[in-house]
Amino acid sequence: MYRLPKIPTAFFRADIVKTTWKYGTDGLRRSSPVTSLIVRYNASTSDTIGLTQESRQIHRLKHLRNVGILAHVDAGKTTVTERMLALTGVVRRAGSVDDGDTVTDFLPAERERGITIQSAAIAFSWGWHNNRTGDDLEQNDNVKIQLIDTPGHVDFSVEVNRSVAVLDGAVLVLDAVKGVQPQTETVWRALKTPSMNNHDRVPDPDFRRFSHDPLPCIAVINKMDKDGRNFAKAISTIQQKLPGANPLPIQLPLFSKRSGSEISLECKDLVSVAAGSPDEQGETNGDFCGIVDLVHMRALVWPDMKEGSIDKRAPAVVNLLQEESGARDTEDCQVTKMAVSSRSKLIESLAEMDVDMEELFLNDETPSNAQVRAALRRATLAHKAVPVLAAAALKGKGIEPILDAVADLLPSPLERHTPALNGESSADADEGHGMTELKPTTSKITIGHPLHTALLALAFKVVHMKGRGGSGDGRVVFARIYSGKLSERDTVQVISPPAPGEALETIRSERIGGMLELAGGRFDKIEDGVCKSGDVCAIVGLKTVVTGDTIRFAADKTSKSNKGKSQNSDGMYLAGVASPKPVITVRLEAETASDQSRLSEILKLFCIEDPSLVVEETESSTLLSGLGELHIEVTLDRLFREHQLRVMVGSPLVAYYETVKEEIETSGGLLEYDRTIGGTRLQARVHLVVRPVPHEKISSCVMLTTPSVTIGSKAREFLGMNADLSEEMLLQKSDLARALVQGCLGALKRGALKASPLMNVICHIENVDAEGGLATLKRLPGALQAASANAVSVTLAENQDSCTVLEPTMSIEISLPNGMVGDVLSDLTSRRGTVSDVVTGDSEQENSLVLGDVPLSGIIGYANTIRTLTAGEGSFSAEYKGHSPC
Repeated sequence: MYRLPKIPTAFFRADIVKTTWKYGTDGLRRSSPVTSLIVRYNASTSDTIGLTQESRQIHRLKHLRNVGILAHVDAGKTTVTERMLALTGVVRRAGSVDDGDTVTDFLPAERERGITIQSAAIAFSWGWHNNRTGDDLEQNDNVKIQLIDTPGHVDFSVEVNRSVAVLDGAVLVLDAVKGVQPQTETVWRALKTPSMNNHDRVPDPDFRRFSHDPLPCIAVINKMDKDGRNFAKAISTIQQKLPGANPLPIQLPLFSKRSGSEISLECKDLVSVAAGSPDEQGETNGDFCGIVDLVHMRALVWPDMKEGSIDKRAPAVVNLLQEESGARDTEDCQVTKMAVSSRSKLIESLAEMDVDMEELFLNDETPSNAQVRAALRRATLAHKAVPVLAAAALKGKGIEPILDAVADLLPSPLERHTPALNGESSADADEGHGMTELKPTTSKITIGHPLHTALLALAFKVVHMKGRGGSGDGRVVFARIYSGKLSERDTVQVISPPAPGEALETIRSERIGGMLELAGGRFDKIEDGVCKSGDVCAIVGLKTVVTGDTIRFAADKTSKSNKGKSQNSDGMYLAGVASPKPVITVRLEAETASDQSRLSEILKLFCIEDPSLVVEETESSTLLSGLGELHIEVTLDRLFREHQLRVMVGSPLVAYYETVKEEIETSGGLLEYDRTIGGTRLQARVHLVVRPVPHEKISSCVMLTTPSVTIGSKAREFLGMNADLSEEMLLQKSDLARALVQGCLGALKRGALKASPLMNVICHIENVDAEGGLATLKRLPGALQAASANAVSVTLAENQDSCTVLEPTMSIEISLPNGMVGDVLSDLTSRRGTVSDVVTGDSEQENSLVLGDVPLSGIIGYANTIRTLTAGEGSFSAEYKGHSPC
């Protein structure tokens, strides 16, 4: 068993504290309680003297963190970001969501509503206090953090998806009272499951051929200063509701029995709670004043100060364990005892995840702080643990340790997998996809690796800013540089990932007009005009780039031998960024014909910025589809605010989809299509099977996936196709394969029940045939396309009993007074809702919480209803859960 160290007592008594530590904007500072002498430890420059160019590049990348802050709406993401910016000197005073003066929420609609609508990026430096040999503080250094603050509302989840595609790590913020909430689960899926961009090669039936490399993550239990906070319960919700999460508390919250601006280090005035047993711990009395750091066995205590002074406060840092000094043990300290016990559990948990820690544990050796920190980092990067911290961002407490954890525990670009490329012509791209050791290497590295010299970048976001874009529509492109570097006036290739069933488009050449660094809503020009590997930047001057495009150097810049060679011959590209499917549609009509023309042009720009918006033009009106009522409302607000365009809006309509419950196929095998159109005979026979996506339970709520089409061996043999080629390469090389796939996908856009698009299905083409043989089909590929579309339509029509309609389902959370629960439950049932839990308030003053699921069609305009039922005292939030059979 692990041998506990001797528990020192009364270490919080001020008369025996020899040294305290304080954070400053320039690093960790040590001060004597008697003389207040401050000793500053600056970054060591010895590591950067005499290094080779490669070593300097490694040193820069090692000190870089691309991190996103993600959470449910109103969990405190933006407040955490603002406190970080104030601590690092980016702003003189942290902004407030309530006051509407935050850096990252800079849009007028964001400041009016108090929510994040667009993701915003900003970069800053922070002292890497634990970057040391052993515990030698003189090795402190600075780490550059490129932070993206993402929306917490489900209606803007496309912002989360495209941010996750370019991040290296994540900070997951949770409410200390509510724990994991519906949107927390949504962003967790984006972090950990196959989604957008391009790393590990995993077969995927949704044409999203490359799975996103899961992001290492730390969790922050925020709002520890709220009534009803429960640190242990919040951790238990992580364990229960986030699949694959293994929360590992590395801090304990610290509470003061008395309030005031004076920091009390007396043991009798402080109390801590363990991270386990939420029922036993319950809610803790006292004011949240700090945290106990279990890795370094020290306590950080923040004073209570007036609002205006929050940014200037610094915690007193007290070591809990000291060497034997001969001082008498006069009393037992509850905080130190709790810390030692919790650290023992932390080490035991790490021993189950890390080989080095296991060896120390089995040999009954006490690990050093540096060994615990290193083991925790390895477990985090291997996705074996989610370190958990505590904070109260509104009061400015607990932010410095979060920044330290970002530097200590989250990966640099060198420690992430190299992005996988589509369309590569050799096996070289499959080599070197692992993580890189932090030392110079001469081994072969591939494009996309941070040390590779060839440019590879992903455009993950596009906005239009009048006067900044350098193009006619003011387009500004946000890009992550994976390898190489990008400079002003460079000529680049722009490659758009092909849609399923489509060939790769002609590669466009464009010229960079300028480079901007990210600073929330302010865009400053990069001094040297160069963006290097691992960086995120904004590019102006690109006229045709859209979200998901790959940016590479033009062929004539990389090699003279490419002159005259077709640009498509080496069109390697990243998989792009996926967008959620729309769930609600409204009809728009402009007042005049000229306004209708303007409306179409403006909505085209909006769709370029936000791929989750879908616009369909009809003869009489325009249909606008989005991810929810708020999504549509914000879009219409932008129409008037930014373009002074008023439109008439129809009632919202829910977006339905269809799917199959079981496998169906063309009756009698090959189904013939024989039509004469314009004197040309189109004849072919197709045998196909339509089946549901594997492992999807149609009886429950499912996430939507785009239909995919595969071509079987018999069909390949008849069409003269290589049996070993992947579906992707087949589409690139064969016109007949594209005709087959396009025909099937076109027919799958109209189901047999409600004429709605089909989702979550795989269409497998077993065999094809034609009277004139292969030669006839080569002359008329349209015959094969028409035959495959006809086979899908007929098969669906003949098997309507095997089809079902899917409707969007929302997870709903209703807060209301205790005495009104019955009326709300009855109303929810009448809307086809199901109640999963009712949490009753402990007193008449506390609200109850109703949790459940309800179809989206049942809660359109529900805000007015809930206000009526609860006399204006109730509120609700709804998050998209998936689509369910109806």
